[in-house]
Amino acid sequence: MKYINYIIFVLLIWGCTTKEDVSPEVVKPLVGTWRVAAYEKTVNDEMEWVELPIENTYKLQFREDGVVLDEAGLPICCGPSALRINGTLFQIKPATSLPDNPTCQLVNCAICEVWDITLNQGGQEFIFECPSLGSSHKTRYVRSN
Repeated sequence: MKYINYIIFVLLIWGCTTKEDVSPEVVKPLVGTWRVAAYEKTVNDEMEWVELPIENTYKLQFREDGVVLDEAGLPICCGPSALRINGTLFQIKPATSLPDNPTCQLVNCAICEVWDITLNQGGQEFIFECPSLGSSHKTRYVRSN
């Protein structure tokens, strides 16, 4: 009897779970080109932002399907499989096939599967963090023209 109750319980739980696809609208505010503006650094046991000059900063591009590209339009090395944008998880599913990025052969990845992105209300700035790498350091990006 206990075995039957267990099976019924598992079937109920399994039947009640639904996989919801997140709307692509979640990614729309990120679409475009962004540049690194600052990074967080520990100084005297406190975190502070270190601003970077506009020239020669690293840039990223986000496509509408969530794919992250470099300045040359190639997929970034060690890119994420998902984005958590303001708390909403968005699985990246490339809409088109991606070309190989030859520089990735030279990179040893410390993979961050899910990028935590906190996008500000105006959509002109976001904070990037990767908690799975065990670091609480953050990077601030701003829209690039």
